[in-house]
Amino acid sequence: MIVNAWLACRGLASALSLSLVLGCTRGEAAAEERHSLRLASAYTINESGLFAVLNRAFHEQTQVTIEPSFVGTSVALNIARNGQADVVLVHDRTSEDVFMGEGFGFNRRDVLYSDFLIVGPADDPAGIRDLMSAVEALSRIAAKGAPFVSRGDDSGTHLREKSLWHLAGVTPGKPWYQEKRGGMFATLKEASARGAYTLSDRPTYLMNRDQVTVEILVAGDSRLHNPYGAIAVNPLMVAGVDYDNAFRFIDFLVGPTATAIVRDFGKDQFGEALFSPATEADGRQ
Repeated sequence: MIVNAWLACRGLASALSLSLVLGCTRGEAAAEERHSLRLASAYTINESGLFAVLNRAFHEQTQVTIEPSFVGTSVALNIARNGQADVVLVHDRTSEDVFMGEGFGFNRRDVLYSDFLIVGPADDPAGIRDLMSAVEALSRIAAKGAPFVSRGDDSGTHLREKSLWHLAGVTPGKPWYQEKRGGMFATLKEASARGAYTLSDRPTYLMNRDQVTVEILVAGDSRLHNPYGAIAVNPLMVAGVDYDNAFRFIDFLVGPTATAIVRDFGKDQFGEALFSPATEADGRQ
């Protein structure tokens, strides 16, 4: 019985106590009864249309059905902590490392990436156009008191924005700083209406650039790199996790089929891919 449980929980620690092995067996039995893989993922993966394509290819290969929840990165990780997800696909490495350090995550892999942009009005009152430093750009916006609209929703984009303000040594606030507490498109529209700056992910901006007036002003800073990580939820921490299919999904995301999909996704419509496959993976942790 112990051997069977060990095989079912492949990839876990090399020395498991009997109670942990039996706990894993009970969790996998619960997962088998559910017949679907629960994914908690960042919004943009779905809003871009990429998830639909990846999901179709994954189902064709494995016959596994995915039950997705599309939320902000912080919410996705909390969903997993609360036992409501088997795998997460998120984009804030600091939060991901905390999740891993707490023992909730296993087999984290870099799977794809995009980048962030600082966008704003064409007249650029803060004078940030073509700066190579996102931190310098935010410092100038703050010094000018130029309007800035934040997502304010604990998404991966909002978390990156907060880290950039911290690096700039700025605590943003009213009257020039406003939190939209909404999605990226809603934030871009609000920034356009107010003649304000904001931080956007490139895929959402490209998908909606004909509906907003803000322009790309700052891009290319390494601190605007936006990697997405896939993490299986640890069945030794959360009961009922479908670890085997989470493992299969992560392997699929870094495999040749998904890599080819990501590399070309969006090129026909936008003239460039919305995402890129990860150039290197962290390996199983």
